Amino acid sequence: MIAIASLAGFVLAVATLLTTQTVQAQDTEPSEIVGYSILGQDDAGPFNIQVQVSPPIPIVGISRFAVRIVDRETGEDVGDARVQIFGTPSEEGERQYSPALNSPFDPIFYLAQLDLENEGVWAIDVRVESELGEGVTVMSLQVRPRVRSGTGSGWGTALFLLVSASFAGGVAWLWYSSKKARARRIRNS
Repeated sequence: MIAIASLAGFVLAVATLLTTQTVQAQDTEPSEIVGYSILGQDDAGPFNIQVQVSPPIPIVGISRFAVRIVDRETGEDVGDARVQIFGTPSEEGERQYSPALNSPFDPIFYLAQLDLENEGVWAIDVRVESELGEGVTVMSLQVRPRVRSGTGSGWGTALFLLVSASFAGGVAWLWYSSKKARARRIRNS
């Protein structure tokens, strides 16, 4: 009986140790949101700023950003900051702006979206202000053009041609069938 109790105590102690190490590792590692990719992470003023973007490979149109702000001294997430995101195209187009807001239900991530209307390289400026101070970081983002297939590999074009050929074949078959039926009616009359 003592051996079983000792074994149960040992298993419980190991499980508790593994659980606390997993929780500590999750707190210190950058967490990526599903459907986003990490654009970059930078120290700016009293903050460590992590920026994530969705879609993971940005294309022309609306892109969503998630910003995580951590106090560099304590390692704690900052949930009461004023966060602004600017997107500036390198070649042509206008600078975009959006405030990034967090929620009481998820105070860790500040969310924003920008309409990145041109392909090419964009500078993404993130400005953070809180009672700890101010911090600014700039990251570059490559925005790809929109293409029919989504990947530019030719599969979308091949599918379009297959559907078009099927449609044209259907029209040709209807024309041929109606011509044969009309010739039969004329012969039988």
